[in-house]
Amino acid sequence: MNRPLGTWKLLVLSAVFGAPVAYWLFSGPSRGTSVVYAQQIVEAQQARGGLDQTIGADQMSKVFRDVSKSLKPSVVSIKNVVVRSAQTRGQSRGQLRGLPPELEQFFGRQFPGIDPDDTDGGIGGPNGRFENGLGSGVIVREDGYILTNNHVVKGASVLEVVLSDDRKMEAKVIGVDVRTDLAVLKINATGLVAAPLGNSASMEVGDWVIAIGSPFGLTQTVTAGIVSATNRNDQGITPYDNFIQTDAAINPGNSGGPLLNLHGEVIGINTAIASRSGGYSGVCFAVPSNIAKRVLDELISKGRVTRGVIGITPETMTPERAKSLALPVDTRGAFVASVNKDMPADKAGIRKGDIITSINGLPIESESGMRRTIGETKPGTQLKVSVLRDGKQSDISVTVAELDESALMASASESMEALGMKVGPVSSEVQEEYALQDGEGVEVKIVSRRSPFAATIPPGVVILSVNGKKVNNPVEFSDAAEAAFQKGSIRLVVRDSEGDKIVRLGPQ
Repeated sequence: MNRPLGTWKLLVLSAVFGAPVAYWLFSGPSRGTSVVYAQQIVEAQQARGGLDQTIGADQMSKVFRDVSKSLKPSVVSIKNVVVRSAQTRGQSRGQLRGLPPELEQFFGRQFPGIDPDDTDGGIGGPNGRFENGLGSGVIVREDGYILTNNHVVKGASVLEVVLSDDRKMEAKVIGVDVRTDLAVLKINATGLVAAPLGNSASMEVGDWVIAIGSPFGLTQTVTAGIVSATNRNDQGITPYDNFIQTDAAINPGNSGGPLLNLHGEVIGINTAIASRSGGYSGVCFAVPSNIAKRVLDELISKGRVTRGVIGITPETMTPERAKSLALPVDTRGAFVASVNKDMPADKAGIRKGDIITSINGLPIESESGMRRTIGETKPGTQLKVSVLRDGKQSDISVTVAELDESALMASASESMEALGMKVGPVSSEVQEEYALQDGEGVEVKIVSRRSPFAATIPPGVVILSVNGKKVNNPVEFSDAAEAAFQKGSIRLVVRDSEGDKIVRLGPQ
């Protein structure tokens, strides 16, 4: 089943679960500090001593060496193990043969332990085989806390962390944050070397950076590059896109590993790449450390991240929309597609059709920028929201409420039930069968006979976008579907066993 790539680029979450390393089988965990690890600690301390010196051109090689040594004990490999059924094994073998040529090299014979024609489909067992996905992580506390990506740990039956001295330990998930694609793990160990978290806001385009991780299972791989851009928004990777872009080589398996400055400080968590082939193409993205710090602290202290909400569905202003509203084509902001009744925005007087141009004086230029600004605001805070309405600018005071993720999910479920449809996260089996990236789309779980989609969308189909807007979770789908129905028409891009297709409802 060959499937076109669709757009000029393929955003690939860089912990693509297709690089199992056969020699990484489970072994009994060792809790003590080994002789090898103790030596690495000594080298790390010695190397860190020289990192604060002014860097000259003749010292560059030494700086790269010292950064690499200072972080070696802090960078880990993470093996995601999922037990598959015999039925899924059959689907997996078929899917391996049907991948596009650009991706097949990353899932096929190139990797040890995978053979598309192997009747066992991989490492076997009485209850199904093990599917191995590789990622990276960075130790952030000496007592075993590890920062990585949510998509690295998603769907795991077991998580195995491999330290720099080859000790293997089972990890527990402390918490995940899907809105930033971050996760915190814990291993039962002490005396570890914690990587320092730096100030990502201090990074500028052109600054040298270093990435460390396990691309294709090659542990402790060090690559270097520069900061290509900062504040990269609207990449469609997370709801709160705000990335450091770098040309440091990042490949499948690097996800969750650190991006470092030349002082050996973590200034980003490597998360995704933009690529036509699925491999490195010089455009890579990392979650800034200043975002990761907050998520890390809250996941450790509370197991969840507290965020603000005002109750609107925003959409990025485009030249086409500005023209249709008789506004200058360079008008920037977040168009208010809908306002939730009795939420803070509704109570404050924000209306559907308003354009939010700034919040507390900070310019808003996109949907994700507005979501992120509100989400990072402490609940109870009063904000000055500048809106453009009927060609006139005005300020509205809005008090931020606390985002209730569980309530949003329930609301999304109820909304879809009213439409005769229930959706949910894509199951690992469907993701594998349809060759989807982690976090891509929502899976249709139930369709009522009375649903307007009953004849066109059976359960098991994955919905990728609504009226051109990508949807990666039930909340996003509910918001996008509501906005689409208010416009009187809906256009869905869906994927099933035959490929991608368009389903329309209402006048076009």
